[in-house]
Amino acid sequence: MLTNPTPITTEPVPAKVFDKLHLYSLNAIQPTGDSGSITVELLPATADGELASGDKVQRMSCPLYPAITEVPELAAAFAAVIAAIPATQAWLAAQTTEDAPSE
Repeated sequence: MLTNPTPITTEPVPAKVFDKLHLYSLNAIQPTGDSGSITVELLPATADGELASGDKVQRMSCPLYPAITEVPELAAAFAAVIAAIPATQAWLAAQTTEDAPSE
């Protein structure tokens, strides 16, 4: 490391409490009905929504099928995502149509 010929001093930074978790990433893959995995990444956040740096991400990963059969909340969430697909497809199609240039 080199010595800085003009050192700088910064003001102290007050401590922050990251007491919330932000859903940073959610990925589920189900190649067959009884296989697959789910990965969830959570990032600590402050009460006012400031996110911690990316190196603080907390990752959970597990096989999807056993988790869905044993965690009712996950089963309900997965069913809700599947149920939302037609409406999401319609919404996306409408967005694409609105963005298309008119002739």
